[in-house]
Amino acid sequence: MVTYIVIAGLSVDGFDALTAESKERIAPSGKLFAFPVKLPGYSKNHALKYQEQMRDKILELPETTMVSITIAYVNYGDQTTTAFVDAFRPFALVRPINPFVNGVAGTQISKAARREYGKYLADEAQELRARAKVISEFTHIRNTTPYLLPYKNFKSRHHYEMITRLYNQLGTHDNVTELMKAEANQFSQHHPRIPPPGQRDTCFSDGRLYFRSPGRNRHGYFRHEAGGDHHPSCLLAARSRLGGSYSHDLHYDCLPVNQLADSYPNCHDTPTASKKSHVNICPNDYII
Repeated sequence: MVTYIVIAGLSVDGFDALTAESKERIAPSGKLFAFPVKLPGYSKNHALKYQEQMRDKILELPETTMVSITIAYVNYGDQTTTAFVDAFRPFALVRPINPFVNGVAGTQISKAARREYGKYLADEAQELRARAKVISEFTHIRNTTPYLLPYKNFKSRHHYEMITRLYNQLGTHDNVTELMKAEANQFSQHHPRIPPPGQRDTCFSDGRLYFRSPGRNRHGYFRHEAGGDHHPSCLLAARSRLGGSYSHDLHYDCLPVNQLADSYPNCHDTPTASKKSHVNICPNDYII
């Protein structure tokens, strides 16, 4: 598994502390993405820049590569921070970090502070990698997990609220495993797996569609060749969910509960026509 680690919102001194650390220690199984901010807060295109960089790196990998996306960010407690973090929902694991606090400029105290902060960032990166590994144990289950259901096309308040809670808590919760088990159990109370009429295999349903497993027929998925024509987040969401990696070739063969709609919103909200009998939807909401 390749783990991408973004460390965002660092001051110039904080960034210098990061670059003094070994990249192998920060992201030994992936790549580090970081650049400094001159003033506290995040610019309008700050998240997009990171998304474009990660997309380009993913496109260099074989499609079968499992990818985990994690974000450590300095929380400035303002609207720019909220907008930045929201831009990675629901595909990344996000975790707030402390800002760098300067010592006395030009003294040994300041140098010591940089060294200590660099060590702190390396430890935070390690924490992100460990959490992403645990989350991936739940996202590798393919079609039997509620965590990979299409974020937009599975029309359920319970699903939206579950993903929102997990997105907000997985980066800091004391027990990732127990949190994910508890959320899955709670979700199943509202959306138990049921078989479509005339079938034995069970699946999730939002009352409009049955989200069936395609079985071994893995012909449809969000391919690398589509990545350049989509927003960068479309590809990132096709490879990672809540920081957990998942199989690149997963999609749902969706049957209507009553009647198919003429179209369904795809990964960047463009209405896309369904097939005559069903609609194929990927976890990132890409319509095949």
